[in-house]
Amino acid sequence: MKRIEKIFVACFLFSVLTFPFRVFEAEIFGAEPKPEVVKPEVLTGFEPLSEAELQSGWLRLFDGVSLYGWLPVEGKYTVQGGLLVSEQKENCQIRFTSQFGNSIVTGERRPANAEGNWTSFALNLKTDKSDRSKTPDIKLDSGQFRNIKIKPQEMKSLFDGKTLNGWKVKPKDDARIEAKIENGAIRLIGGSGAIESAGRYGDFILQLEYKTDKPINSGVFFRCIPDELMNGYECQIFNNPPDDDYKKFIGTDTGGIFRRQVGRKVGAKDGEWNHLTIFARGTKISTWVNGIQTADWTDERKANPNPRRGCRTEAGTIQFQGHDPATDIMFRNIRIGEL
Repeated sequence: MKRIEKIFVACFLFSVLTFPFRVFEAEIFGAEPKPEVVKPEVLTGFEPLSEAELQSGWLRLFDGVSLYGWLPVEGKYTVQGGLLVSEQKENCQIRFTSQFGNSIVTGERRPANAEGNWTSFALNLKTDKSDRSKTPDIKLDSGQFRNIKIKPQEMKSLFDGKTLNGWKVKPKDDARIEAKIENGAIRLIGGSGAIESAGRYGDFILQLEYKTDKPINSGVFFRCIPDELMNGYECQIFNNPPDDDYKKFIGTDTGGIFRRQVGRKVGAKDGEWNHLTIFARGTKISTWVNGIQTADWTDERKANPNPRRGCRTEAGTIQFQGHDPATDIMFRNIRIGEL
């Protein structure tokens, strides 16, 4: 057989043999957006929160450089000199796209024409537990606004800082992954595997701190099918992915919804503790890294009990990923508020 014929046959056989796997992969992950290809720039110009604010759970709703996370309802809004500004003096309204409930919103406002002093405002939002659809939106009217922040309320701890009570290692008794307590944190080493929460959560706000000492691939899975390994949505943790990852995957940066939405790069660093927040309510999923919003995504896929294949709003477990044998990551101050 001539060399060119051998090459043709080899290519044909490879295509035939790998076709079932490619079909299986498509069924598992569903239709995906095209990879971003270009590594996104690190977002700059925003005013970071203080460490004390981050420790208390505060998040910025307005980053000072964009309208990310906001949707005008009436009229037009722009960002000018770090301010959120309505173009008209009246009859304008803008809303935040994630409905928190059970939270405190604070900020400062002055008239749209910039005349007058800044005045502070505070909103105390509550979830209507008898009808959660009645939870109020966060809305602003005409004017100029700055320093808009939110602090979730009624958060409960998922980690006592001393034991793995409420968590289990998956796969059980697998030597590839180890979870232990060090200095009040969970240290997860190795993989592939995960630790899984005993509790199940559908609509929630999850806040935690994580630390990696070098570029490590990990993630927080949520609404997972209980007792199944990482069959859930994934909020990626990877502070410094290799450039090649951007050609292969959507959402490979910390805060991205892996395989679904690119996360904005806000400068999460290895070698220090970073703060991560995940918001999930119905089909809406949002994330914050160090208090700055990094994802704002609505799952418009058809309903499916497996989030890898479609939209899952049912409650599921939370899993922290040990991606591979090189994984070495710490988690602490893990708390959750149900919406």
